[in-house]
Amino acid sequence: MTDDYAGTLEKLLYGILPLVEAIGAKVVEARPGYARMAMSRSPLVVNHIGAFHAGALYTFAETAAGAAIAMSFDLMAVTVVNRRGEIRYHKLVTESVESEAALPQEEIDRVNREIEKNGKAVLPFSVALKNPDGVTACEADFDFILRKPMKKPIEGLAAF
Repeated sequence: MTDDYAGTLEKLLYGILPLVEAIGAKVVEARPGYARMAMSRSPLVVNHIGAFHAGALYTFAETAAGAAIAMSFDLMAVTVVNRRGEIRYHKLVTESVESEAALPQEEIDRVNREIEKNGKAVLPFSVALKNPDGVTACEADFDFILRKPMKKPIEGLAAF
């Protein structure tokens, strides 16, 4: 991984998940165990009342969680799959939204131990999306499965 974590992570996300690029999700800051992302208003993410579409917000929340996971684990050594997701909408998003997602080292260590012992682990992960004024617009909870890698890794991961 390079010192330009944000740029490298954004390139990886766009390469393996074209929808993330299409909705305009941007990696603002990234470092080991942490990712901060933002998404601004565009015709692709706005619904019939002029607010961000619920599906775009869910996709952004899942991507924000996945970005922090990508900054926490060796993606050549694990495969990550979302097993469950739930989102609660509190406020409309009309201009932009931001997320911060982080994993404590203790949780990273726990997941790695479980993968080593059982071949897979469940990683519960919560993320909040905030409006520009810092008010929480929605909160999402996910259960990701991390397992030993698939036989054929996704192209582009080796560069990350």
